[in-house]
Amino acid sequence: MSVHTQEWTGTEDHWLGGTATMWWSHADAATYRHWITQAGLTIDSEQFVPEEDSGHQLFWAHRPEDSGQLH
Repeated sequence: MSVHTQEWTGTEDHWLGGTATMWWSHADAATYRHWITQAGLTIDSEQFVPEEDSGHQLFWAHRPEDSGQLH
């Protein structure tokens, strides 16, 4: 899962060179980390992926086999 590293809500006009406005609403990496584990997933690794003047947090996670949750 690739997520933003910092909380941010806003818009970007002409997203990807088109006429549409893209609406964004991100939590921060710590919140995503909490949500992932709260959902019963185990985080295997996490790393920062730089992109221009910012970047994203990349999480690799899995659901443990014996979690007892329905699939």
